[in-house]
Amino acid sequence: PKPLIVGMPFIPLAQGRHRCSVACVGADQRSIARYLSRPKRPMAGLLNRQRMEVQGEDVFLYRSRPFQLLRFEIRPEVVFTTAWSEKELLIVFQHSRILGLGVVEHAIRFSCEAVLEPCANELQAKVSASISMDENHPIALLPSALRRRLADQALQLVFERLERRCQGGLKRSLNRWLETKASPDKDAMDCE
Repeated sequence: PKPLIVGMPFIPLAQGRHRCSVACVGADQRSIARYLSRPKRPMAGLLNRQRMEVQGEDVFLYRSRPFQLLRFEIRPEVVFTTAWSEKELLIVFQHSRILGLGVVEHAIRFSCEAVLEPCANELQAKVSASISMDENHPIALLPSALRRRLADQALQLVFERLERRCQGGLKRSLNRWLETKASPDKDAMDCE
């Protein structure tokens, strides 16, 4: 990925938060914490494995499935880190590229931080995300209301996709792991 250009003055366009719960029938907080303690496990459940590459210990590159916004086919690429702290899994975007926006690509910055937290009978997912823009780019000449509306729509698409992934792949992965966690051999294989 191309590094961010330092020194560009970026202005906020949109920011938001989303929270969801992933139900785990018969699970306790400690078991859910064990599932989260190996970040590759929940990341493989949350994200499409074919689009995710392990870059190093707890560092991942993810190439998201394209989505449409106006006439653009947007293809986000994100490098993120994960860190388990005995009580929550923190996911932080290190840098991202939003491919498919043409000349606007380098003028837009997306940032995101998420926390997966074990609770009794459920996993809580909390995310905060923002979109900002280079204030010196020609796109800054668009009316402020239009820029904000487009950025809000993009964030809403991100949150909707996160909700689907939490209630789909992450939930299946977590419940499947919880069903087999009693077997040390299966648990050891699942960590890889």
